[in-house]
Amino acid sequence: MKKTVILTALVGLTIGATAAFAFTPAGGGIVGSKHDMNMLSEHATMSGNENAQGRVCAFCHTPHHKLESDALDYNPLWSHQINVDTSFTAYDSVTFDSTVAADPLTGPSRLCMSCHDGAIAVDQHYGIAGSALRSGDVWNEIAVGKNSDLSNDHPIGFDLVGITARDAGIRTDLLVPANGKLTGKKIQDLGFQTGGGESIMTCASCHDVHNKDNVDTAFLYEKQAGSQFCLMCHDK
Repeated sequence: MKKTVILTALVGLTIGATAAFAFTPAGGGIVGSKHDMNMLSEHATMSGNENAQGRVCAFCHTPHHKLESDALDYNPLWSHQINVDTSFTAYDSVTFDSTVAADPLTGPSRLCMSCHDGAIAVDQHYGIAGSALRSGDVWNEIAVGKNSDLSNDHPIGFDLVGITARDAGIRTDLLVPANGKLTGKKIQDLGFQTGGGESIMTCASCHDVHNKDNVDTAFLYEKQAGSQFCLMCHDK
């Protein structure tokens, strides 16, 4: 009787998993990509056993004992040091027709700054200090949030809802290029849904950090050639 119950449960789980993920073809993941910390030569002498076991997800996520912070409104079992600075300088210009939220790092962007702020080592995780610090905020460097300054970067932290009425040169109704889980989604759907009707532009609105099969080298949702990626949103 017990075997029958277990078998039934397993079948149910299998059917449930199939139903949940049938629309999502397997992506490339991060193994072997620029988000695979084990690929960085700086980690060859890293202390601890996570690297020795070849784990990749562990540099950002943990199944147990996740880090907590009042600064986070999105916490996917985080194991990496959290950037809790709430005074990041946002992008601004005379042509910018949106208002950035009080916290420009709303949603997953604050997690991105845990590696891209020029202050926290990218290989820090599970309480290990790490040593691979990326501190350059110049061409081909990744510390875009150095000195808590995002003023020279693409704006984030603003509401995508209704932006076309504010700026006729922006469009959010185009379909995202077919790439698995986002097939059929519109640009506006890539924002962080606050639950209050807002769709906040975040780092993840442009980058799918877990899928190395996304085109080009920066986990982007569209090709760089011919500025196809830019033209997804910018009607020029």
